[in-house]
Amino acid sequence: MSEDYFPAWTQARLVSDAVFAEAYGALSGPRRAWLKKTIAQIHALSGPMRGPCERKLCEHRQGFASQRASCPLKSAVLFLDDTCTSAAMAVAAAVPMLLSGVPNLCAVRITKGAPLADDVLAGLELVGLEMVVHLDDTSARKFMEFLVADGSSAVLFHGQGAALEQLRTAAGYALPSLRLWKPFLVDRVGVYDDGAATWDWELLSWVHPCASIEIYGSRTAVPGLPSGCVRVGGDFEALLAGGYPALYVPLERLAQVAATARIALAPGQEGCWAWPGLGTDFFRTLSLALNDLSE
Repeated sequence: MSEDYFPAWTQARLVSDAVFAEAYGALSGPRRAWLKKTIAQIHALSGPMRGPCERKLCEHRQGFASQRASCPLKSAVLFLDDTCTSAAMAVAAAVPMLLSGVPNLCAVRITKGAPLADDVLAGLELVGLEMVVHLDDTSARKFMEFLVADGSSAVLFHGQGAALEQLRTAAGYALPSLRLWKPFLVDRVGVYDDGAATWDWELLSWVHPCASIEIYGSRTAVPGLPSGCVRVGGDFEALLAGGYPALYVPLERLAQVAATARIALAPGQEGCWAWPGLGTDFFRTLSLALNDLSE
C-alpha cells in the first residue's frame, strides 16, 4: 500500500534491490545478529503490532464512563541524512513505526551522491522497512510539501546535517498537521571500566561512530581502543558529573545512573540501542469521550 500512497515520482527514486543486497551482503554476521537483538528488544519495549483502530470502554465508580480511542496516522516517514551512520540507532527509530499500525511507511535518505549501500540500509531491511527513497535536498523539500498537504503524518528526523536541519525547521511551521520527532544528540558517551566488567569497544565504536566514547574507572590503561574511544580517567562520581546523554556502566551500578542519563546500558548491550519516549503512541491519534452513567 505504501508505494501507491506516496507521490508517483518517488518510484523512480526508490533504492534498488541490488543496493539493498549489496548492503546486506557487506554486513557481517555478528553485527547482523546485534541488529536483530536490537529489533527484538525494541519490539518487546514497544509492545505488539497495533490495530487499525483501538477502543477501550470503562465504567468508573465515580459515576461516569469513558471511551478511549487510538487510531494510526495515515503515514510515517523516517528522514535520514548521510551523518546518520549508526545502524542500531536507525533501527531503534524504525521499529516503533512498523509496530504502530500506520499503513503507509517509508524512509527517505537525503544524500547528494549515489544511494548508500551501508549498515543503516541493511538495518532498515532487517526491520522490514524496505521502501527507502533516495532524494537530494530539493526533492526532499518537495516530498515534505506532500506530507504537509496530506496533514496526517508522523515525521522522524535522524541526522545532524544542515539540509536535514533546514527541512526540520521548515516542517515545524506545519505543526500541528505534522507530528515531528528528532532524537537527542549523542555526541559523547560515558563508560565506567573498573576492570570487573568486560566491554566490547569495537561494538561501542560501531554503535557510536560519530561520538566521543570517554572511559572512566580504575583501569590505568585500556589496550587496543578503536578510533573514537579515549581514556579520560576519573572515578564514578566524575562520570556522573560528566553530563552524558548515554552511559555504559556495570550491572551493579545501573540503578545509580537510571535517572542521570537519557539511557544507560550494562555489559551485553554494547551493540544495542533504544530511544526513550519513542513508542507506538507517537504515530497514533488519541481521543477521549466521557458520559454520565445516570443518563
